[in-house]
Amino acid sequence: MEEQNTQLYEFLERLGKPGCIFIDLRTPEEYREGHLAGAANIPYDDLEGTMGQLNKENQFFLYCDRGNVSLMACRDLKRAGYKVTNLWGGVYALLKAFDRMDQKFVDMVWKKN
Repeated sequence: MEEQNTQLYEFLERLGKPGCIFIDLRTPEEYREGHLAGAANIPYDDLEGTMGQLNKENQFFLYCDRGNVSLMACRDLKRAGYKVTNLWGGVYALLKAFDRMDQKFVDMVWKKN
């Protein structure tokens, strides 16, 4: 559990940094319910068709609901030569961790539309 928390904080530290692109692989409906600030919504089923538009110079941070879909997407992107990081546990892990974080921080990084 401690290792997962460390990975989660390292993941969030990169949010908003130059060259760090966050991709939410969930459906548009799930994305609207809540997502990381600045994350692009590219559903997993659309990723292959948009892969050629992604700059390989960037570091990509992928997440989904529980981390399984994003793990598959990471595998696909790595094979194609992209630098990627998966959020273990996905949104589920994020929301659990948010319960232990300062609400001002959570409001800065988690957006709903």
